[in-house]
Amino acid sequence: MISPGELAARLESLPLAVDGLAVELGSVALAGYYDDASRPTGIALLAGGGEEGRGECVAWTPEEQGAFRAACGRLAPPSRTTVGELSRLLGDELDDPYHRAAVEGAAIDLALRHAATNPFALAGRPASPVGFCWSLGRQGDPLAAVEAFLARAPEARLKVDVPAAGWSEAEWARLAATGRVVVVDFKRDAEPAQVALAHGFLPDAWLEDPPPAVITTDPGGGWRRRVALDGYVLAAVDLEAPEIPPAAVNVKAPRVGGWLEALRCLEVCRRRDLGAYVGGMFEVDVGRRQARVLASLFTAAAWNDLAPPAPAAGETPPASPLALADDFVGFAPDPG
Repeated sequence: MISPGELAARLESLPLAVDGLAVELGSVALAGYYDDASRPTGIALLAGGGEEGRGECVAWTPEEQGAFRAACGRLAPPSRTTVGELSRLLGDELDDPYHRAAVEGAAIDLALRHAATNPFALAGRPASPVGFCWSLGRQGDPLAAVEAFLARAPEARLKVDVPAAGWSEAEWARLAATGRVVVVDFKRDAEPAQVALAHGFLPDAWLEDPPPAVITTDPGGGWRRRVALDGYVLAAVDLEAPEIPPAAVNVKAPRVGGWLEALRCLEVCRRRDLGAYVGGMFEVDVGRRQARVLASLFTAAAWNDLAPPAPAAGETPPASPLALADDFVGFAPDPG
């Protein structure tokens, strides 16, 4: 079975013909999931050899997406290169990891189109259905949101964001009673007592991004066996000697600056026998589909944070796992 590191090497070696780079800006309605009513979008379009590769920038505001387009406008990709060589150029020329991941995603997409193949064929593996959990985002009343969502989809698995003030024992008990919470996200801001409550009531859930002080208050190691890292991991090297030793890692290509680096993170997880799941950053276009391909290859059975946007009221959310096609050309299947 091919490893993530081996797939990264195969992708790096793919030849690439580039005629030009452009960025398409827009927005997508995402009420209830995003701070505003719509999600600003930026799509890197890398053209060459009669084909076009696409990659998604996850920058959060229209101004930041505008900066992405300006940064790409200053790039001068070579006309004949490889994915690996272009990735190294991006590392030198683009400071923002979101920018690098978007252009690298477009480069991988374009190179795979040149080669008339896709990641599954390159890895010699069929697509596996992708397990996912639903992240409800930051809610004014998270517990009410959880219960309302489960009324629509009783079998859904959930990721919950803990507010800075935390929850009472009664509220943690309500969450535990649902039997549906698989990830608890502290966003590096929590009192040790809150992490203890989470682990006590939800012993099988991943405890994502607790503050470093939590580890020093857990000499017995009980919490550590469920700690997952997300925002702490900005590159694969961060997993070699992390401040907080994890049991699992939430791997996000935009967070670590690219898909090749995400594969290197997954390779470290494999080598160190760490759990792993693939996360999203509110992608609404090709980036979400590319992340699902990565998950299908290496973390299909995990609770990946890659659910579709929640459907409108009255519609039933799709169930996990999510089937993927593997008969396409490029980095990810077309929408549909």
